[in-house]
Amino acid sequence: MKSNSFFSFRRLYLLTRNDILLNYKKYLLTIVGAFIVGSIIIYLQMPTREYSNHFDIWNYTMTFMICLVGLGAFIGISFPAFSSKTSTMSYLLLPSSTLEKFLSQFLIRIVISTGLFFLIFWIDAYFAREAATLVLQKYGNTFEIEPFDYSNLFYNLTGERYLFVRIVITMTFISIGFFLYSIRIYFNRLALVKTAISLVTFLSLGVLLFAIFSHIFYPETKGMDFKLNIHQVFKQVTNIEFWLFTMFCLSILILIPLGYFKLKEKQL
Repeated sequence: MKSNSFFSFRRLYLLTRNDILLNYKKYLLTIVGAFIVGSIIIYLQMPTREYSNHFDIWNYTMTFMICLVGLGAFIGISFPAFSSKTSTMSYLLLPSSTLEKFLSQFLIRIVISTGLFFLIFWIDAYFAREAATLVLQKYGNTFEIEPFDYSNLFYNLTGERYLFVRIVITMTFISIGFFLYSIRIYFNRLALVKTAISLVTFLSLGVLLFAIFSHIFYPETKGMDFKLNIHQVFKQVTNIEFWLFTMFCLSILILIPLGYFKLKEKQL
């Protein structure tokens, strides 16, 4: 095995396997905690004795967004070895390339964790609905709790919009995930807090930039309001939608090299 080769599937597998074996207790606790906390959050949103509202996919959507913050937090604490100098040195000395280290954490923190998140949320929604239904029946209430379905959830998130707009909304979540993953590498201690602050700062700067341009091109703009000149550039695609799509695609293409080369810098 050439330790200085750029990429090896075997080394990637061994690195990922080693990470899982070393941290399986933490991962299991995280999964169990996600099951418990997720089911409690969903159950508390459902009608029991005091609430008379119909629980539909809109309520599931709000709960899904709350739980999605937990997934973002898990992604934001990738590369946990970087929390101290000793563990950082040990991790960087592992016999694997920078690309393999980057992809290993990507598989665990984004690919596998996202798949488990969707599975856990679906199971939590099922058990929470069953528990809430039993409580409703006990007290003789007839409030309806709609079964959870991912196709309805996606429809509720995107609405009756064209395919391109749905793609833009999906790209928004993907871009935020990549941001949390890559920017985290730039911080050591309190990485999650610093990464979250960076995300809020970046989004705030975007809003501020919109407001500044609105004041420049539309002098009648007041305060932090901003105006957009919306028009069609393609069939069923506006200039704002096309701009957002381009921005999110470019952000992913920029964030991946940013994270990789920062990791490579640490490796050197």
